[in-house]
Amino acid sequence: MKKFKILACALAITSFGLTSCSNDDDNAVNEEAQIAGTYNLTEVRTAEPTDFNDDGTFNANQMRESDCYNDSKLILNADNTFTYHKNRIIVNTADGTSGCTEGTFTGTWTILDGSGSDAVIAATYEDNNGDETTLNLVKTGVEIIQTDLFGTYPDRNDEGGAITTFGEVEYVYRK
Repeated sequence: MKKFKILACALAITSFGLTSCSNDDDNAVNEEAQIAGTYNLTEVRTAEPTDFNDDGTFNANQMRESDCYNDSKLILNADNTFTYHKNRIIVNTADGTSGCTEGTFTGTWTILDGSGSDAVIAATYEDNNGDETTLNLVKTGVEIIQTDLFGTYPDRNDEGGAITTFGEVEYVYRK
């Protein structure tokens, strides 16, 4: 009977110890799990509307002006790695032509501030030139926005040739 009481006490203490303590690592894993997922590009908002497709309608969302952005996405994995599928318009300013280009990059991400549903995230990868590039991402709910304050976006000159315009560009991704 004495052995049974000792065993019962030991089990009670152990179960209390396992359930009463919280672990900060569990919170970090939960936040990363809330962030993890595939975010598809839904908008490319530019400082000024353009009529890049020459249909007579100006749009600040460049995805309405070109299919080149289709299938762009961020895939954030729970292990803090990510894949960036970057599709966009490339402009040859020498002759006023344009075309689509795509690239796939991999890297790591980390939470800079906030938590799973509302967080500031830094996602770092190596670009085609071998340079380290960091995307500063702001996650609110199921949406991630990457803002490029000194970005470039396609436009048309007075003769209809493709040009590059400088200004703020917001890339909006949705889970």
